Amino acid sequence: MNTENLHELITNIKNEVSARYVFPDVAQSISSFLESKLNTGGYSTCDSNEELANAITTDLRLISNDEHLRVRYSSEPHIPEADGDVIREQNDRQTHVEQIGFGIAKIEFLEENIGYIDIRELIEHNRAAEYITAAMTLLSKSNALIIDLRKCCGGDPATVAWLCSYLFNKRTSLSALHLRENHEIDQFHTQDWVPGQRFGEEKPVYLLMAHYTFSGAEMLAYDLQAKGRATVIGETSGGGAHACQFVWPTPHFSLLLPEARPINPITNSNWEKAGVKPDIPTDANDALATAYNLAISHLKNRA
Repeated sequence: MNTENLHELITNIKNEVSARYVFPDVAQSISSFLESKLNTGGYSTCDSNEELANAITTDLRLISNDEHLRVRYSSEPHIPEADGDVIREQNDRQTHVEQIGFGIAKIEFLEENIGYIDIRELIEHNRAAEYITAAMTLLSKSNALIIDLRKCCGGDPATVAWLCSYLFNKRTSLSALHLRENHEIDQFHTQDWVPGQRFGEEKPVYLLMAHYTFSGAEMLAYDLQAKGRATVIGETSGGGAHACQFVWPTPHFSLLLPEARPINPITNSNWEKAGVKPDIPTDANDALATAYNLAISHLKNRA
C-alpha cells in the first residue's frame, strides 16, 4: 500500500472510531495512538494488506482492551448496501449463511427425548428468523433442551431475542443496548406471539459455553442466566459485550466497530471483559455430558 492510501485508511479509521466508538475517552486514546504511529512510519513495514489489517487490529485491541475491534482486508471491494439493507461485511453474505445452515450446525434428539441444538452463529434476524422458528418448533416437544454455544462466535441481538421468545410464554424484557451516538436505548424483549411452537418456560434448558463463546452468544447466555431460565455449563466465555456495526474506511478494508453497550435489567450490568460465568464450571469438552446427565437426573426426579 502506498503512503497516500495508507494515510487515507488510518485517517478514516480514526474518524470512524472518534465519532462512533462506544466509549468517547477510549476513542480519543485510539485516535491519538493511530495518528502517532502513522506519523512515525509504524505501519510502513507491513509487507501485505493482510499483515497491515492484522497490525492495526492488534493496536486497536491493545489500546481499547476490546476484542470486538477488528480490521480485515478483502481483495474484493465492498459493494455498498441499498438504503434499508442490513449492513454486512461480505458481498456474498446470503450465500455464506445458507452454506453454514443459517448458523445452526446440528439438531439432535438424545435419549429420553432430550433436545440438542448446536448454534455456531446467531445470523441476522431478517435472514435467520424462519430457520430459528423451524428449529425450535422441531425441538418444542423435547423433555429438556441443550443449547450448545461452545463454538458460537456471536451474532445479532434481535436473533437472540427471537430465540429467547421460544423459551418464555409471554413478553419478557432482555438486555437493552445503550447507544453512544444519540444516547438512545434499544430495548430487546421476547415476543408475545411467535410462529411455530414454543418450547416454553416450564421445561429445563442447559446452555453450554467455552472460552471461545463470544458476543451475541454471550448475550443469550447472560440474559437466560439472569432470568433463571437456563443452567449455564462449561467455561467462562470470552467477554465481548459491545454491540457492533461494520464500516468501510476504504472499499477493501472493513472495520468492526463497537457502538453500544448492553445493560441487563436484572443485573444492571453486562459481561464485558469478565465473560459469562457458568453455573456449573467444567472443561468445555465435558460440558455436553454434564448437561445430559443433569437433564436425565431432572427427569427421574420429576417422575
